[in-house]
Amino acid sequence: MSSLTWDDLFVDAALLDFNGLLVEWPGKVTGQVRLIGASAFGDLFFERRSGEVVKLDMLDGDVHFVADDFQRFSELMNSREWQQEHLLSEGVALLKDKGVLRGKGQFYGFAPHPIFTGAIDWSKVMPLDAVVWNSICAQSVASAATP
Repeated sequence: MSSLTWDDLFVDAALLDFNGLLVEWPGKVTGQVRLIGASAFGDLFFERRSGEVVKLDMLDGDVHFVADDFQRFSELMNSREWQQEHLLSEGVALLKDKGVLRGKGQFYGFAPHPIFTGAIDWSKVMPLDAVVWNSICAQSVASAATP
C-alpha cells in the first residue's frame, strides 16, 4: 500500500473557497467559524468561536463534533486510527495505488453518491472540482431526505 502525505489526506483551507462551499448547505453551519481544511473526500473541518472543532460530513450532510479544541484536533489528526475513520486513509491509499489522483482544489467524489447506495464503492471514485463535488453532495443529501 502506498505511503500517504498530508496533501493526500487533507486539503488546506487556503486552497478552498469556504464561503462558496457553505452556500450549498444553508442552515447547516451557523455562527462565526474558521475553516481548518477538508478531507480528500470533501468533509469540511472548521473551528467554532468556542474553540470546538466540528466537521460537515459530505456523505450524510450532518455536522459532527470532532474535538473540544484545535490542539486536541491536531493530536487526533496524527492518530492512524482516527485518520482511517475520519479521513478514509485506507481508501486514499487504495486510490493512489490504482493511479486515481486528485489535483489541488479537488476532492474525491463517488458516482453515485453513497447516500443512494448505502455504501462506498471504491471502484466508483473520481477526482472532482471541490465546488462540483460539494454541490453534488448537498443536492444528493437533500434529495435523499425528500420523501
